[in-house]
Amino acid sequence: MEGQYHEDSKSALPDHQISMPEPVNYEVSPASSSWSDPMNWPIFDFRYKYREYFAEFWGTFILILFGDGVVATVTMNTSNAGSSYLAISFGWGIGLTMALYVSMGISGGHLNPAVTVANAIFGKFQWRKVPGYMLAQLLGAFVAAATVYGIFKSQFDEFDGGNRQVSGEFGTGGIWCTYAKDGNGKFFSAFSEIVNTAVLLFVIYAIGDDRMTPAKNHLPIAIGLLVFAIGNCTGWVTGYAINPARDLGPRIFSTILYGSEPFTAGGHYFWVPTFMPFVGAVVGIFCYQFFILPESKKRN
Repeated sequence: MEGQYHEDSKSALPDHQISMPEPVNYEVSPASSSWSDPMNWPIFDFRYKYREYFAEFWGTFILILFGDGVVATVTMNTSNAGSSYLAISFGWGIGLTMALYVSMGISGGHLNPAVTVANAIFGKFQWRKVPGYMLAQLLGAFVAAATVYGIFKSQFDEFDGGNRQVSGEFGTGGIWCTYAKDGNGKFFSAFSEIVNTAVLLFVIYAIGDDRMTPAKNHLPIAIGLLVFAIGNCTGWVTGYAINPARDLGPRIFSTILYGSEPFTAGGHYFWVPTFMPFVGAVVGIFCYQFFILPESKKRN
């Protein structure tokens, strides 16, 4: 779902730059016995070297903890069924905002392999960092899903009597990953994921573009509201994965509970939320770069 980009090399910038926070550069403090300063904690050099990947891991962890957590809450708290989808949309939007506050100043807050790859394709992110970002995002999502299960384990037992099932009256598979609504064919599900992810990237570029009306100092809030809007307005038919890590990491975890069904259900539906967001992200950035030209004349 969501995110932005970060780059280190100014030479890679286009004629204009989407406004993003600068990475945090810490200076190592002199050796000290005080544990009040994290700079003096063990393996500082290692932690600093891989700080962007750690930020992506923990940012994605926070996103999935909030997102899967709110779905678990409304699934098992059936007394609020009437407002459950609104609660889910709020949960994911607020969760993304909190996740971006954790990560954006260090890694750019991608939290989404589709964001990472699409920005690399358009020269706004270094390809050498792509595998590490994607791995950190996937691991963060997997660990968060496991954590959510630990929090709700007793409630799962109360809800389904210990008989885990993906769908049905006591189905809980939708807590972890997305499945299209009944009757929604794969073509239209794929179309939905492409369009929603394209809108995500298109609008993120707009609200972070200094040539437009950027949400300076409020990017996490603006992007969280964007994801809330996507979920509440156009995401219902597929559950708006718009993020391969958000869907695949918890889906892999859910095989521990349900066996292979998360990957075989719906005629192997899993490929739609896993691959279509990559297409949508590229489409969204291309459309923004091609059609949104605030300059008054063509640059030489």
